[in-house]
Amino acid sequence: MRILKLSFIFIFFALISLPLIGLLWYMEPAATENKVLAKAPQLTGEKGLNTSFLADTEQWYADHFAYRQELVTANALVRAKVLSESAESLAVVGTEGWSYLAVTLPDYQGTKKLSDRGLYACARTLSLMREYTESRGGYFVFASAPNKNTLYPEHMPYYYKRTKDESNLSRLTPLLDSESITYADLKSLFEADERVLYHKGDSHWDNRGAAMVQHELFLKAGKTHTDFTQLSPTLRDDFVGDIDRILYPQATHPETEYDYGAYMHFTYTDTEDVTANTVRTENPSKEGSLLCFRDSFGNSLLPFLAEDYQSAYFSKEVPYRLDYIDALGADTVIVELVERNLNHLIVMAPVFPAPLRAVDIDAAEPLQDCDTQFAFEKFEGYYKLYGICDPASLSDTGKICISLQSDDASFVVEATPADEYSNLGEGTDYGFVAYIYENSLPAGNYKVEILTETMYTYRYDTGQTITFE
Repeated sequence: MRILKLSFIFIFFALISLPLIGLLWYMEPAATENKVLAKAPQLTGEKGLNTSFLADTEQWYADHFAYRQELVTANALVRAKVLSESAESLAVVGTEGWSYLAVTLPDYQGTKKLSDRGLYACARTLSLMREYTESRGGYFVFASAPNKNTLYPEHMPYYYKRTKDESNLSRLTPLLDSESITYADLKSLFEADERVLYHKGDSHWDNRGAAMVQHELFLKAGKTHTDFTQLSPTLRDDFVGDIDRILYPQATHPETEYDYGAYMHFTYTDTEDVTANTVRTENPSKEGSLLCFRDSFGNSLLPFLAEDYQSAYFSKEVPYRLDYIDALGADTVIVELVERNLNHLIVMAPVFPAPLRAVDIDAAEPLQDCDTQFAFEKFEGYYKLYGICDPASLSDTGKICISLQSDDASFVVEATPADEYSNLGEGTDYGFVAYIYENSLPAGNYKVEILTETMYTYRYDTGQTITFE
């Protein structure tokens, strides 16, 4: 009996020591989780002794102990197969091998509803981007990639109740029409196709879906292009999805992917990593130049778009540098933004010169006591004017303009309805941002007033001046 007890004690201490002792021989596999693992602790740093050495060591061990990824995988498999739940807060385990990103739940359950003012601000931002693009001789197209559970909700866990309310994307669509924005309705496009065009273990469409999106975007843009949807891809069984890697780092489930590479002849001019923040491509046999702002849905879409332009520039960076149009000679601008991030349109304003507007300032009613906030700063050759309007001075569809008046001149520009003033991350419905070239106005000191719209036009004196030299 005593030997049995000693054996159990030995086994217990061996098991709890294995993650530490195992580091002597354990070969850590490449990390696949959606997190940045802690780096090895350093005893000294640039300023001498590292006072955080013990805390850094603890964090490093938590991320790198022996058999960590195997244990993470085993835990995820047991919880998914036995309890039908996710071991990762980032993911949702669905039925029949399907998984979803947890960040799409607010849209799915209707807990992240944009206000009417917020939706208008999204549409107006895109409209101003369209106006600037067209003023430079280009063509503008917007598309929103549907959330996976928007298109394929049947595999979502039953305990997540889908809202019956109209989604932000559906509510935004008619506003895009009213703002004359060329819009590729990808939700309707995918819903009309009987095939499943998103991966089970990934949050994105497969290459067949990407080919279909390319075709729709170029039809909207009037662009002569290769119709990959009419070509036969090579099938590969080696695709591993992003959610699958998060949940099961050592037991992923490869899926079929559709390879159209045999039909592509463009080249990368900097990096071939389609996940990079910026990617440049060229194809001398084609014509035109593309400027594309995209997110992770653009990773698989990128090659299909690149194939039909002589040059293309793809960017994940924010703010959108729409003012790159001239430097790139772009004749087409495409904005692709996933459904769950539509509110980003009113969080960070795209960079381009604010358009001039004809407004009768003298007819505007002065506002004395209001909660309008204003600031300005220099930004890469621009004056950046930004702030937040008093909600009482602005209707759901009211534009925000900025008046600049000197002794010799007066100008009014329309601001982009985005909030970079509050630093709240989600933005407010009443923010505004305007970029003005430093050398675009005659020299002088300009008084700044904010003009807002309800049934009337109001003017608010910020009490500040900007000097143009």
